[in-house]
Amino acid sequence: MQKFNRRDFLVTSSSAAGGLVLGFGLGVDEVHSAVSRTQVNLWLSVGSDNSITLSIGTADMGQGSAQGLAAALCEELIVDPARVQVITSKPSLAVPAPIGASINTAGSGMIKNYFWKIRDAGAAAREMLISAAMRDIGDSNRNNYVIQNGVVTNIVGGQQRTYGQVSNIAATLPVPTGATLVAEGAMKYIGRAVARQDIPLKVDGSAVYGIDVRIPNMVYAVIKHSPTFGGVLNGTPARPSGALAVVPTRVVAGIGRGLDAVGNVNALAVVADTTWDAMRLAKQLKPVWSLPSNRGQLNTTQFKSDAQVLLRGGTLYSGAHVPGTVYTVESSGTPVAAINASTKKLDLTYTLPYVAHACMEVVNCTVNYLVGVSCEVWAPTQAAKTALSLVATLTGLAVEKITINTTFLGGGLGRKIEMDFISQAVQVAMAINRPVKLMWPREEDFTHDLYRPMAAVRVQVGLGTGSFINGWIYRNVSPSLLNQRGYSLTAKGDSQGYEASQDLPYNFGARLTEYVMHGSPIPVGFWRSVGASINTFAVESAMDEAAAAARVDPYLYRRNQLADSRWMTVLETAANSSGWSSPGPAGTAKGIAIGTAFGSICAQVVEVKKGSVGPIVTRVWIAIDCGICVNPDQVEAQLMGGVIHGMNAALYGQQTFINGVAQAANFNTNRMTLLKEAPDVKVSIISGTFDRSRAIGGVGELGVPTFAPALANAWFKLTKTRVRDLPFLPGSTMSD
Repeated sequence: MQKFNRRDFLVTSSSAAGGLVLGFGLGVDEVHSAVSRTQVNLWLSVGSDNSITLSIGTADMGQGSAQGLAAALCEELIVDPARVQVITSKPSLAVPAPIGASINTAGSGMIKNYFWKIRDAGAAAREMLISAAMRDIGDSNRNNYVIQNGVVTNIVGGQQRTYGQVSNIAATLPVPTGATLVAEGAMKYIGRAVARQDIPLKVDGSAVYGIDVRIPNMVYAVIKHSPTFGGVLNGTPARPSGALAVVPTRVVAGIGRGLDAVGNVNALAVVADTTWDAMRLAKQLKPVWSLPSNRGQLNTTQFKSDAQVLLRGGTLYSGAHVPGTVYTVESSGTPVAAINASTKKLDLTYTLPYVAHACMEVVNCTVNYLVGVSCEVWAPTQAAKTALSLVATLTGLAVEKITINTTFLGGGLGRKIEMDFISQAVQVAMAINRPVKLMWPREEDFTHDLYRPMAAVRVQVGLGTGSFINGWIYRNVSPSLLNQRGYSLTAKGDSQGYEASQDLPYNFGARLTEYVMHGSPIPVGFWRSVGASINTFAVESAMDEAAAAARVDPYLYRRNQLADSRWMTVLETAANSSGWSSPGPAGTAKGIAIGTAFGSICAQVVEVKKGSVGPIVTRVWIAIDCGICVNPDQVEAQLMGGVIHGMNAALYGQQTFINGVAQAANFNTNRMTLLKEAPDVKVSIISGTFDRSRAIGGVGELGVPTFAPALANAWFKLTKTRVRDLPFLPGSTMSD
């Protein structure tokens, strides 16, 4: 196969397949060969050379969901996934979104939400192709046909038809409903490790990320925001020598978050011939900003103080969703009385900071805008459909004149579901009438993120006879992510704020769970596991403290309190795989935690030893019940990645503010785990049957929430020091 560079890959794959190829790369000769293609439906096309292309509507940010869904399709089509080309499909504003159209990739929901829909669609397409072969062969008895790897065979006469030979006929047939799915015993791909086609591209460097996109006549732009959140540009500065343009960008409707209000001109884009020139000139620029009058209150110290007040105060919800509102998430019995009557009482407070996403690929977007004619966008986005709607609003173009190309994402983590960077790129392209790639330097990425919310959590526990919990009162105080976006909250408040703290299957006796809206206006956003990462830390730390107060082994304490067999199995699996009951290497200790998010249950055991400045994580054991496991290799990889993500946040992750200015601006002040520091991770997957009665859970975010409490619990066991405030090592730098 002929070698070609990233730009060639982008151009040829876009023209040949109608989208960026997320499967194997196509050589130049193959791209220009005379292969006619039949579009059997919106997501399946078959070539005259019997090639098969599947359009999968999920963004690829390393989680493997596109390949997982493709495997499910191939199972029903009875085609080996290795011979199928997988591409990222285009978005559609149709409601509901058609199968194959690009959809928002978030909430660990791709496999969970689309597994059965994809299988049904694949089975229907298979029957259409078989019906076409029946017509062509002339035998109308369906029982006389078998399929093997895309070849339909008549077992009576021996005639064969490939999918390619009958695809034209199939495309004219009605779509059947209720097509029979491949039986579990006959499955070849679902539930088994299937090689991902994107991995070789990412290893050899031919994968096209947003930051790799190059188009003819393109120039480069670098963003420069107001240093203070809420700042507004006070006049456009003169264009510096060497710059092609200086373009103010405004916050548009649907993108305003917290202090960055709709209509504010909160940033400038400096345009130049090269990225380096744009970055250099942006640093030289000295714009004047009108800063918010309340910036003196926009301090981490103030945010923490306000949270502490709300842990014991606030106003009960009465219909208005405003800061200081106390929402009742769940309530049973009289927990205050139960705690007061308990023989042992705990009153515990846990705090967590704002945390940046710190994706390895900074946000970027390339736009080719032709006034009144068309607009083509290349972006590493988790939300192509939202981007399509945004571009239509900004340009006034009809959606059929807009093309959204979703590239590979160099990390998404919830950050790239946002539209701020796409909005800015389109505004710049419209202003300069040239193709432009807009990028955020790393310092802008850290200091103008939409962070995981800060939080303070108070847990009151009453222990009674036999060490059981008589009463449990839980209160989470944190800014409302959904309220900032203008979403409708319920009488329980922000579901992102209290997720993973309610409906827990522990025998808590009387219980009360509350969410309180914090008033901080710092922009917040979706972050890998969001509220679950906050609440699981507090819940499972408190459970460990209750076990210590009762002088019961932490694993057995949880097991004795559980009233759910799935939770119990997951907990036991993690404990047994770690050898919980046996001592580890000298100088080490283990901690355990369990939790739920996105329909899955996950437990972790973390082993630590003392380092020069804090804990060193040596080994981690994870057990998960995600209902249906489509590809065990992908599940294992996602959980391993989640461990490292959770480890970064628990040990080092934080963003602090002084007068509205974010203080950590790069990796030198926002340390990350190094390769040599990565622990050994073992994953146990609790498998289930592949029937519709079994729940499907998400996986991509599940490795994060239980890591921090398991780490804190292990550290307490080793040192008798209880860490209730994250991160473990604030202020750490890469030189530590």
